[in-house]
Amino acid sequence: MARMAYSEQYIEARDYVQRLMTEAGMLTRVDPVGNLFGFVAGSCPETKTILLGSHLDAVPGGGIYDGAVGVIGALEAVRGIREQGLVTRHSLEVAAFIAEEGGDLGGTFGSRAFVGEVPTDMPDEVLGQYRLSIADVQASRGNTDSYCCYLELHIEQGPVLWEKGIPIGIPTAIVGISRYKVRIVGEANHAGTTPMINRKDALRAAVRVLDRWYDHVDHAHGFVCNIGTLKIQPGSVAVVPGEVEFVLELRSTDDATTELGAREFKEMLHTTVAIPSQFELLVRKPAVRMSESLVNVIQTSCRELGVQYLLIPSGASHDASPLARHIPAGMVFVPSVKGVSHRKDEFTPIDDIATGVEVLMRAVLGADGRIP
Repeated sequence: MARMAYSEQYIEARDYVQRLMTEAGMLTRVDPVGNLFGFVAGSCPETKTILLGSHLDAVPGGGIYDGAVGVIGALEAVRGIREQGLVTRHSLEVAAFIAEEGGDLGGTFGSRAFVGEVPTDMPDEVLGQYRLSIADVQASRGNTDSYCCYLELHIEQGPVLWEKGIPIGIPTAIVGISRYKVRIVGEANHAGTTPMINRKDALRAAVRVLDRWYDHVDHAHGFVCNIGTLKIQPGSVAVVPGEVEFVLELRSTDDATTELGAREFKEMLHTTVAIPSQFELLVRKPAVRMSESLVNVIQTSCRELGVQYLLIPSGASHDASPLARHIPAGMVFVPSVKGVSHRKDEFTPIDDIATGVEVLMRAVLGADGRIP
């Protein structure tokens, strides 16, 4: 599967969803950065709108459930309400956000543009790759004061629900994500003629600090880390590595824990590596709590449907993260078989998806009745 944001395949998928929205009687629009919205008016125009949705883009080689389940599930929840002849007091709007997956645009790009969190100094060359401008970003900012809440259905992307045999997860928080660029500078030299004791091998220094770090984090509590890229210069088998660069990512539902982890790594870097090194913040996305009121609404929905559920944190980021900083937000998780995600064999049985949509629909009706 290849459906990266702004690709031909992405536009085809978005056009398809827009047709489904139109067929469901929704008023549709696409904003300047590419977010798709489908709107259905409620019976009380003076009330705020309930927003539902997720994202349509996917990582390269990813699965068909991540994000798309939340968009199609939101559309189906709205259709289900209307098919029962029900009219909500609040207007309902389904969003298909763009560029949620990480990349040059920084991840959760469409939803961050919607709430006004994309930096105004974002480089023109980055936006230009996608034929976008800062003016487009600013014109895509929605009026968050006109929304009373946001609800998002998503696959868990982890093994907890599947291993426990529980059909629904209710996130209480979404992790914050901090990324740091680490650069270790040694000295490139001939790999055959430079004695081992004379080398300033940047890769050897990086391996030494990372070995210590992984031993440490195996016993740390409250955060997880990842290093998914490693750049070696000059990158030749015949040359002693003169420079190594990688990105350290830390995730936690507690920002203080993330910051402590960063300080611990920085201290370990400086005490372990004898050659020059740099530690630079690239990204900091704070952790967010889900609305306690919406968590209660979703729990009530599960109890009314006789569906077992589990309160859990989300270790992945979602569009609900930036939205939660501006309007009350809640999420519904459905199981991921074997915890697999961001791979083509990502899978959630259709019965579990249907259960998730039922819970989402009941939560919409519950929020409609409880929120003024």
